[in-house]
Amino acid sequence: MLAGWLIMSSCQQKKQQPAAPAAPQEQKQDTENTIPTFTMNDINGKPVAIQDEMAKNKLTILDFWASWCGPCMQEAPNVVAVYNDYQSKGLGIVGISLDNDEAAWKEAVEQLHMNWTQLSDLKGWDSEAARLFRVNSIPHTVIINSKGEVLAEDLRGDELRKFVAAQLD
Repeated sequence: MLAGWLIMSSCQQKKQQPAAPAAPQEQKQDTENTIPTFTMNDINGKPVAIQDEMAKNKLTILDFWASWCGPCMQEAPNVVAVYNDYQSKGLGIVGISLDNDEAAWKEAVEQLHMNWTQLSDLKGWDSEAARLFRVNSIPHTVIINSKGEVLAEDLRGDELRKFVAAQLD
């Protein structure tokens, strides 16, 4: 029973987010159902524009997570499996870490074999992307198409796999 509880749990922010989030380097949103664009550094310190990443794929999962979040670490193997099964069919993932500790972030990415674009500003819950998307618990997913249109949010485990399969099979 405990394992089932852990799968469905999440790490939640302890403080309230401000009503008007600070914007990352860029913020543009054409429609309500389209994500705002932003640029954030990847795991090697290189700036990455989210619109460039989503344009590479038929479907992109924005995966908000952190190395200190137990439910995130438990969900990671499911996300890795979905990526491995569907990457060749047009699935991309952009991990957006809410870590503060760069070494812990990099170690988790390596240990969990999360071989996709990883972004973080190392600001924890004050992450510009998390504030932009009003993320208040993790793991949190936003699934978008190549135009940045939001197709689904907050899917995990079997629900995530079924959704991706329905879009790409």
